[in-house]
Amino acid sequence: MKSKRKLLYGLLPILFAGGIGMYLYMQNSKPEEPKPQTTVNQYIEHLQKKEFGQLYSLMSPASLTEAGMSKEQFIEKYNAIYSGMQVSAVKAELTAANTTGTEADSGAQTTGTESGTETKVESQATTDKEGTNQAEQGASNPDLYQTDYDIQLTTFLGEVNETHTLNLVRQELEDGSKVWQINWKPSLILSDMVKGSKVRVKTLFPNRGDIVDRDGLPLATQGTMNEWGIVPEKLGENSDQMIARIAEHYKVSVEAIQKTLGQTWVKPEFFVPMGSTEEFDVPSSLSGVALQSKEIRYYPLGEAAAHLIGYVRKATKEDLDKDTKGYYRAEDWIGKAGLEQSMEKQLRGERGGLIEITDEAGNTRSELIRKDAVDGKDVQLSISSAQQQRLYQTLAGGGDAGAMVMMNPKDGNMLAMVSAPSYNPNKMVTGLTQAEWDAYSANEKLPFINRVTTRYAPGSTFKAITAAAGLMEKVTTPDKTHEISGLQWRKNDSWGGYYVKRVKSLSPVNMVDALVYSDNIYFAMEATEMGSAKFIEGIQKFGFGDNFGLDELYLKPSQYANEAHRDLSSEVLLADTSYGQGEMLMSPIHLATAFTPFVNEGKLVKPVLIVGKETPDPEVIITPDVANTVTDALKQVVSRQGGTAHALSSIAGGLAGKTGTAELKAKKGEQGQENGFFVTFDTESPSFLLAAVIEEVNGRGGSHYVVDRLKPFLEKLQLEP
Repeated sequence: MKSKRKLLYGLLPILFAGGIGMYLYMQNSKPEEPKPQTTVNQYIEHLQKKEFGQLYSLMSPASLTEAGMSKEQFIEKYNAIYSGMQVSAVKAELTAANTTGTEADSGAQTTGTESGTETKVESQATTDKEGTNQAEQGASNPDLYQTDYDIQLTTFLGEVNETHTLNLVRQELEDGSKVWQINWKPSLILSDMVKGSKVRVKTLFPNRGDIVDRDGLPLATQGTMNEWGIVPEKLGENSDQMIARIAEHYKVSVEAIQKTLGQTWVKPEFFVPMGSTEEFDVPSSLSGVALQSKEIRYYPLGEAAAHLIGYVRKATKEDLDKDTKGYYRAEDWIGKAGLEQSMEKQLRGERGGLIEITDEAGNTRSELIRKDAVDGKDVQLSISSAQQQRLYQTLAGGGDAGAMVMMNPKDGNMLAMVSAPSYNPNKMVTGLTQAEWDAYSANEKLPFINRVTTRYAPGSTFKAITAAAGLMEKVTTPDKTHEISGLQWRKNDSWGGYYVKRVKSLSPVNMVDALVYSDNIYFAMEATEMGSAKFIEGIQKFGFGDNFGLDELYLKPSQYANEAHRDLSSEVLLADTSYGQGEMLMSPIHLATAFTPFVNEGKLVKPVLIVGKETPDPEVIITPDVANTVTDALKQVVSRQGGTAHALSSIAGGLAGKTGTAELKAKKGEQGQENGFFVTFDTESPSFLLAAVIEEVNGRGGSHYVVDRLKPFLEKLQLEP
């Protein structure tokens, strides 16, 4: 009996230990209790990656049913709102008060960083206030859990920062397992959203800056135009016949009208814009046509300032492809030529925007973020509208191709810059008809070329600069003469069959005579005597290689020779260069600038176009004596009988000037195009300096034709105060 009792007592500890072990085994084999923080972490991760389908799977079915939200609707709503706001990045993380674990979640938790990344933070004991609240909440109802998180949405207007609350509920699934799910509500997208709310995104457009003249008169501004269009349902029973009649009246093709009316957005009752018109009434014979007023960019001087100011057009696909910063949209206006193009960023301003939450009826509920548009800056030019118009009429009135530039030689202010033939910039904005486009395209004189910035061989106008270089090098003097026989000359036999030619036979010839009668041979002799090194040193300081800071005009620096011949080692090229031919190319702007030292006692004054833009100080490049010597000779070009600009001698005041004719030909012996030049200024009241070029003056008197064209303008100019 004792042995049985001993055996029983011996088994009791073993049985007890086995029971404890079995109990512990049974406890450990139970499924792990789900934790709300696991769902929270998944929510934050999917939100940051904008994985809205996965986000949907974390929501409680009851809350989605209450919101009437299917999976497709859920994903579509998030995508629509995020794309409308142009959300490029999402950053979400638990609020600072939630960065420690709770009794409901003793595992690691995730805090959001940049989209697609996460940082693990080891949990700590629950000691903070939020942890206590959550513990109390869990104690009162262990199936509910609440936590806050901060969200930052990077939109096209900037960052939107909000704090959201997640309400989780523990649900039992059909298999008996449990899961924590989120009660979805619209405020999880944006905090002020409720059922029926929408997000509205508006673009706030800046006003484009004006371009104004020296007196503040507009050269490019906002105006209105009449736009004609068609209301399809009002065309009448025989719509094809009416469209044909409309096409004939507005000089457009039937096909163009039908294509426009065939756009997918067109409805019978809609007004469908077709083009601009200068008419204010619709002919009674045209059914279905209506007019409406439309704000548009307007150019008051029209053709007179088209090449200088340019125009704007709606952005094209090519413009959008080039826009690496993504500023432009298809509906935006963009500068396409002239200052409108080169100063586009300053003129356009900066677009703004507004993101707001509305109710179901479209009424504003709250403003989420606003960025006000920044209006473009006005640009003031030194140009005088009155002189611009008059000078353009002077040039274009004869149907000529060419350019004229007028500046104040004392301060460099450009007063007028005209190019002809020209085009109507207002038509470029509203749209050319096919007939108008065909007319421009067929014009052999190329109306879209800006001849103000085109580089030409300046011809004999350059002799004034050669004279100044010779005087500075003390090779030339006013009374130094050359005995010249006949109308052609070459230095020696090394020139082969090449001769320098002149128009007037005169001997002996001094510097003044050579300028008055425009003698090529005299200046060829002076240049070869100087030698290429001294000649280059003498002329280069007159602005070669400089665009004078006129980047806004895309002005290319002038050249006295091609890159391969910049040393002028060929005496033949040196001789040709001395009278403005050879490989020399100068823009009318540079030609005018190069004459400013003769007005300013040797100081080169650089051109000024943009008022307020910093410009370099005048630079002394020749002595006052040299400047006055050349000026006195240029006065005789006008005053002396037989001078090439003597036709202007009747104009009051002290005009000085230099004519030039440059012949362009492919090779020696050919008849080439002749361009006529004239540069003039007033020596008594030096308020203007004018440089002009007219193309194709062959058989029309050469440079004398240019002088004759300018005479009425100069006569009127001298009468003005």
